[in-house]
Amino acid sequence: MLAIVPFAVAIIVGGFWLSNSEIDPDHYRRIGVWFAGGLISFLLLNVVMIFTWPTGSLSEDIGWALFAAIVGGFGGLMMGIFEARAIFRAVEAERQRLRREAIEQRNERLDEFAAVVAHDLRNPLNVASGQLELERMDRDSEHLETAATAMDRMETLVDRTLTLARSGHVISDTEAVALGELVDSCWEAVPTANATLQNEMTAVIDADPDRLRHLFENLFRNAVEHGATGSRTQSGDSAEHGSTSSRPAADDDLEHGSADLTIRVGEMAGGFYVADDGSGIPAEMRDAVLDDGYTTTDGEGGLGLAIVQRIVEAHGWEIDVTESDRGGTRFEITDITRMDSPEEDTDTRSKTPIQS
Repeated sequence: MLAIVPFAVAIIVGGFWLSNSEIDPDHYRRIGVWFAGGLISFLLLNVVMIFTWPTGSLSEDIGWALFAAIVGGFGGLMMGIFEARAIFRAVEAERQRLRREAIEQRNERLDEFAAVVAHDLRNPLNVASGQLELERMDRDSEHLETAATAMDRMETLVDRTLTLARSGHVISDTEAVALGELVDSCWEAVPTANATLQNEMTAVIDADPDRLRHLFENLFRNAVEHGATGSRTQSGDSAEHGSTSSRPAADDDLEHGSADLTIRVGEMAGGFYVADDGSGIPAEMRDAVLDDGYTTTDGEGGLGLAIVQRIVEAHGWEIDVTESDRGGTRFEITDITRMDSPEEDTDTRSKTPIQS
């Protein structure tokens, strides 16, 4: 009986572990077949041995048979679990392969589109901009100013489209990146008006520093332009989250709408987050804002967060859009490999407002 107890306990523990494991419940039936097969086959083998070499005591024969059944069941359960885990790993590897192929195909289409944008759109755009500047040298007009603003906007969209195409490529060369210093430098590079940054990052992660810089700059710009407290009255406007327009309306947002805006960058289990206390994104729109060219009620396409999404995917990370503690927007980026000890002390730094 003492020999049976460890195997019986292992079977019970294995059953509880199985219900909380990553193994698909569809494989439970096959694991059960392995368990029953191991129990019955090993029991029958030992029954034959009992009849061949009887112990002379019925209680000892029953104990022998019970031991054989428990040990056989344990062996079958272990074989079933090992097989299920092997199948799970194979399926997961195939899923990752298909995902990589889908990303590569999408990147190829983006590269083709980017080539068209760079050649067939930028060239005539440069000609038009040059002619417009010549006309503005001869006379000044409100209509010419509006056209110049539109030209600048088109140039920005071309640049961001090219960045979008490059951002999605699978990353092969990475290095250790100190997030605290990177976040500070990205904040300095973005017009943030009177917004405030609370930088609590101390982690060192494995990433592509250039694309990671694009990620933070787009998140900061997005928060300042579209998360301004009190500057939006329509939820559709506040949910755009992606465009970096150079229109006067955006400039007005920077001057008047973000005075009380605070952006916080901090660490969480498996990654980091960027949160603000602005107007937030309605729950039904949070999945859509990361899509390519997401368009809002003002008809303006968004590329900033699409770039963020591509950079996250290229690193093999995950991104989720939720509500921040203060009712604004919170972007959570997880599945990140840290290169330092997560137990290190975290110092909280508050960045002073930067005037744009």
